[in-house]
Amino acid sequence: MNNWPEWQKTYRYGTLVILPPKHIREAIDKLRHQYDPASQIICGAHITLTQPFLNQPSDNDLEQLEIIASGYKSFSIQFGPLNNFLPYPCIYYEIHPADKILEIRHAMHGTGMFNLSLPHTEDFVPHLSITDGHPDPTLTQEIFDELSQTTSGGSFECSEISLIVPNQSFYFESVRTLRLRF
Repeated sequence: MNNWPEWQKTYRYGTLVILPPKHIREAIDKLRHQYDPASQIICGAHITLTQPFLNQPSDNDLEQLEIIASGYKSFSIQFGPLNNFLPYPCIYYEIHPADKILEIRHAMHGTGMFNLSLPHTEDFVPHLSITDGHPDPTLTQEIFDELSQTTSGGSFECSEISLIVPNQSFYFESVRTLRLRF
């Protein structure tokens, strides 16, 4: 971890995400690998839920987060249509219902366990990224136009939240799940 850039060190204790089912992750990861392999080698397809943890969460912290998660009923997530954050080089699937994800995010952030000083804490838009890093807006627009004609969204049932933590190679792996209520 000592050789990680500062932005990576911010994530050393992990973050909370929603992981789509395996077949959806595999399809989106294939697109991520094709259009943004640099991001793909860091983390597979996911919907970010929280900012990163400030400190290593204790067992009591994780129990508190499990209680918060269990206060929410599982729900259906629709992803799509495609959108982008141009000129920032991000192509993503819109997530609906965004308000449900923002509600859970707000509850988790209310614990004081997360780094809320980072950019896009307040103006966060729930999304499922395909690309995060092409510095050329023209290339990003071309990819967006191509993907808009060749990909479609879908849906899945969200019944859990995953704690993902980077390994020594800075690849995020799920280490714990927090169950929503059925």
